[in-house]
Amino acid sequence: MLQLPLDFELKVDATFDNFIPSGNLLLLEAMQSITSGQQEFLYIHGENGSGKTHLLQALAHQTANIAELNLAYLPLESDALVPELLSSFEAFDCVCLDNIEVILTRENAYQWQESIFHLYNHLKDQNKSLVITANQAPSGLTCSLKDLQSRLSAMFIHEIKPLTDEDKKLYIQRKAKDKGLELADELASYMLSRGKRDLNSLNESMEKLDVASLQAKRKITKPFIKEVLGL
Repeated sequence: MLQLPLDFELKVDATFDNFIPSGNLLLLEAMQSITSGQQEFLYIHGENGSGKTHLLQALAHQTANIAELNLAYLPLESDALVPELLSSFEAFDCVCLDNIEVILTRENAYQWQESIFHLYNHLKDQNKSLVITANQAPSGLTCSLKDLQSRLSAMFIHEIKPLTDEDKKLYIQRKAKDKGLELADELASYMLSRGKRDLNSLNESMEKLDVASLQAKRKITKPFIKEVLGL
């Protein structure tokens, strides 16, 4: 049963099938092993737009129809969240905390660290799973609670490897196909050579092209891409 503790929306296309493993095959296998009940303590770090959130949401989608596995996904960006919230997460079989670095700059950063520390210990003792994402490795975090930093460093740490140009081309062509659009190799290469290349920006570009194509009832061409995306 999929459990969302707060009103956060999962992207429909954030699935394992839509994730291009490239150099991240071991990480993908570890994520998928959670769905079979295996305990995993995974720490995933990488730059914005590298696919960290995609993986967490893919895991949420994958476990949605598994009655024996309760999962909680929590993006930490909202200032409305409070550290005490995590005490209720101890009942879940798997907890996913997205972008842990954002809580380290808040006034109640130490309280957040204590809450994550206690959640970590409980899940570990109960043979449950924890997946944490951040923009850098545990050694680069400014944790004032050193016991937490030690726990994070003991997790399976994986830095997401960036996609190659060919991977990115395949990625946006898949996105186009999912939307019923046709994006030839030449056009995909043009987008990569002229526009922003991180995954978030590529997703936004495909959304814009999809909407514009429907409104204008036009096929995707180089002039159309240039006009819509301002390239």
